[in-house]
Amino acid sequence: MKKFFLLMLTVVMIFSLTACSTGFLSDNDMLNVPEDKNPVVTFTLEYDNNDGLGKRIVELSYVLYYNKAPSTVANFVQLVQSGYYKNKIIHSANMGDGSVENLSYITGGQYYIDENDQIVNDKKNYYIKGEFEANQWDKNDMKHVPGVLAMDRISGSGAVFDTASTAFYMVFNENVERNGNYCVFGEIVSSKGSLNGGEAVVCEGLWQRFVNDMFNVSTESRSVKDGGTLSNVPEHSIVFTNVTVETFGIDYSKAKVAKM
Repeated sequence: MKKFFLLMLTVVMIFSLTACSTGFLSDNDMLNVPEDKNPVVTFTLEYDNNDGLGKRIVELSYVLYYNKAPSTVANFVQLVQSGYYKNKIIHSANMGDGSVENLSYITGGQYYIDENDQIVNDKKNYYIKGEFEANQWDKNDMKHVPGVLAMDRISGSGAVFDTASTAFYMVFNENVERNGNYCVFGEIVSSKGSLNGGEAVVCEGLWQRFVNDMFNVSTESRSVKDGGTLSNVPEHSIVFTNVTVETFGIDYSKAKVAKM
């Protein structure tokens, strides 16, 4: 009888611990990343808006805040280091109400265009834990303001909070509705852009030419190979020709990621 009681007590304790577990990384699971050693990712994009001005080449560098979103940042760095994001496209341009002041964000990091000009879905077969306030994660206070980087996920609340994987978006204007409901994990530190082979312009924050181009991009609906349709796809492809990350000597290859 005593053994049975101890067995039942153990089962109850295990169940209680499991039920109370949030699924997030604990402090003990996280890397030691000083604030001045946060990774910096640099995206190189190429595109032509077919406006007669020629090809644009843009480099965007974002600092990623590991201590605010450790699973998100570790997952992102690992994907960059594996070469996953190279040749992915911007697959959605959200234009708000149609005015440049309300250009909201552009989304990429999940699709590419194959040799037959078909869009291919290259989504990974896992999700990561959503590190934001509405999902009971209190370490991330970042807001949707111009120049931040955030993870895309299935829209909605509850169970779909934990559905980010590889797709991310670049924010151009404040989006209050998404504050605390999506994981913001990076912020623009510098950009460099050239127009039709001209001298590159270097600046802090987002290159204004790039912002204006994204407002003026034409979009369309396109079918995805093996099923599905995407809306608001840029008519002329915007491609990540290269994506690199500076980790300042910190090894993210074995960093833990809370996957679902």
